[in-house]
Formats: sequence, C-alpha cells, structure tokens
Amino acid sequence: MKHLELKIAERTLANGLTLLAVQNRGVATFAAGVMFDVDVRDEASNEQGLAALLGDCLDEGSKERSSLEIAAALDDLGASLDAHSAGASVHCPAEVARKAVAILTEVVAQPAFPAREVRRVRDEVLQELKTDADDPRIVAGQRFRKAIYGRHPYGRSARGSRRQVGAYEPKDLRRFHKAQFVPERGYVAAAGPDEPKRTLDMLERAFRGLKGDKPARRAVSVPELPEAVSDVHVPMKREQVHVYLGHLGIRREDPDYYALSVMDHILGTGPGFTSRISRKLRDEQGLCYSVDASIARSAREEPGVFAAYIGTSPEHRQRALDGFLSEMRRIQDTLPSAQELADVQEYLTGSFVWQLERNANLARYAIRCKRFDLGFDHLQRYPDIIRGVTRKDIRRVAQERLHPDRVIVVSAGA
Repeated sequence: MKHLELKIAERTLANGLTLLAVQNRGVATFAAGVMFDVDVRDEASNEQGLAALLGDCLDEGSKERSSLEIAAALDDLGASLDAHSAGASVHCPAEVARKAVAILTEVVAQPAFPAREVRRVRDEVLQELKTDADDPRIVAGQRFRKAIYGRHPYGRSARGSRRQVGAYEPKDLRRFHKAQFVPERGYVAAAGPDEPKRTLDMLERAFRGLKGDKPARRAVSVPELPEAVSDVHVPMKREQVHVYLGHLGIRREDPDYYALSVMDHILGTGPGFTSRISRKLRDEQGLCYSVDASIARSAREEPGVFAAYIGTSPEHRQRALDGFLSEMRRIQDTLPSAQELADVQEYLTGSFVWQLERNANLARYAIRCKRFDLGFDHLQRYPDIIRGVTRKDIRRVAQERLHPDRVIVVSAGA
C-alpha cells in the first residue's frame, strides 16, 4: 500500500467557523472547500428544493461581480470553482491560492442571486425536473426513499417539485442563505504545499468577517422498519423495469460501520472485483448490466438506507428480487470465505490512500474527520481497522443489520 503522511492543523475562529489545513508536500496545486452543515432537514415543508436551487445559483454573481466577471477572474488564474447546496470549492495552481480563496469567499459569503440569472437557472431546473418525472430509475428511487423515510425530510426529493421550485424568487434564496450559511455550522478546509499555519492564516483573513447566528434544526423522528415486506410498482412505458429493495440503514457513528463496509463489498458493491450479487445476477444469470447493494455508503448523521438496485427486463423482476433476498440470507447464514474477506480488505486498504491523492479529496477528508470525530490520524488507523474485521464479524453484522423479511420494494417501468 502506498504510504501517505499528512500534516493537518485546525483553528476555530471567534465567529465559530472551523478552519482545517492539510499540507501535501511536493504538489504544485491547491484546493479549498467551504461546507456548511445544511441539508433538507433545514428546509420547511414549503421550502423543498430551496437548498438545491441555492447551490445552483450560488456562483451566478456576487455583490462585487457578475457571473461572467467571476468566470473571467477564475480563468485568468487557471482555477475552477464548483458550487453546491452546502457551499463551494476551488482548485488552482498553488501560487495563486490567495486570489482563488478570495473568489471562493466572495461566492460563498456574498452571493447576489441576481433576478435574471435566478430565473434562467430556475427554468433549467424546472426542465430537468420534468425530465426526471419521465425517468423510471429516478421515479423509483424517489418513491423508495419516501417509502423508507415517510415524513422524515429525507423522504422528500432534495430538488423539490416543479410547483415549489417555480415559485421561488431571489428573496427566498437570500433569506435561506442568510439563515443557513453561518460560521458556527461551517467548515473551510484547504490542501496544498504550504505549511498548515500559513494556510490557516490565509483562510482566517478571508473568512473571519463571516457572520450569522446558528439556527435551531427542526426536530425530526427516525422512522421504524416495516413490519413485513412492502412491494409497490409504478407502471411506465419503458422496456426495462428499475427496482429498489431495502430498508432503513445506519448512522456514520455506528460502531459496526467498518464491518458493514466490508460486508457491502462482499455482498453487493465495490469496483475492482466481483461481489456476490454482481456475480449471481449479472454474470451468471445475465439479468442486467447494472446492479448494486450497500448499507454503509449512505450513512451520515442521520440513518442512511440499505439499498439494492437493479435495472432489468420486466419478466425478470421477481427473479432479481429473489436473488437479492437469497444473497442477503446467505451472508447471514454462512461465513464468507477467507479469500473473499482477504480480497476485500486488500482492495479497501489499497484504494483508500489512492483516493486521497488529489488536494480536493484531502480537503474533503479533513472535513469528514472533523464532522464525524474520526481523528486526523484516521488515515494511519484505517488499514488496521479494516484488517481487524473477521469472517464472524461479517456474519454477525449481516444478521443484526439486514432484514430480508422487512424490506421495502419499489419499482418503476414496464
């Protein structure tokens, strides 16, 4: 496994903002990202899709410059910027890091949400939502999450409905931004060749003026598992049927998270080798091109989902469902082979370091370590954690966390 040593430092500003700096020696590039703890849980029932639209409009102009002027400034620096519903990130040559961070600050802290640009983006989103409503995979996925989460905000579409999105005006985006993009619920992380202290000093100069009080998050209840199997099909004029099967999952803080991550790669996910479900349903039975199953991947502060997906021919729908349930029960009843476990452990420990080669991924890694209290030495501890997962651990967590007799099935298509 490639050896990677990281020097990470943090600083909390007087306004409550958390700064993180990662030194990546020997590189000529720099990346910084701003992330606020904002998601659909912060939207009122009449604000569905507002956070997503805000992210789409965040870089459409600031109080100082138009979107074209921002784009030109980034181009002059050889930099790129990506905005999203919880913030933005920038990537650039290391020698222009300070100027790129200044643009990042401008976009995140002082968006103007000009009416003309908001209308244009809103119209584009409305067209995309119309297209989504005709896509059976998206329809099935949304209905699946609704069936899993019920009245919990995660049961709603993050993009909202066409009726709701069509009614939003720039004032709604400004109000939501002011309330949610506040320092006490924010992180700024940067990675590049400089010493962490120098990077932290630069970030502090850029973001110390950020203001706002932390809002109270609405209390939401976590749904229960269904008492029995629930099966719903949405007919659509398509040749294929898209099927989701699963149930409520785990939080990221779950002590069995790593064992479940290993189980995922044996059961139903993971590039680089063939999982059981892929081998059975795709390679041996030829039911599909795309098939997947995972419980750990969606774990966050709130429980994610165990979700298995397949796109297949209508006549193979039940065969695919039987295959999912059979593999869920098999991993509960029998120990995985020693070779299966060794292959997954080698893949996970090897790929983890390679994923951190880019500065943007290093910045996200630092935020993830802080958000989930993993410790900045997580990189060094991770291989031993994964190698410490045993065959009996896999069977135990499968027995405790998979519920083949209480799954929700939602499909859409032919």
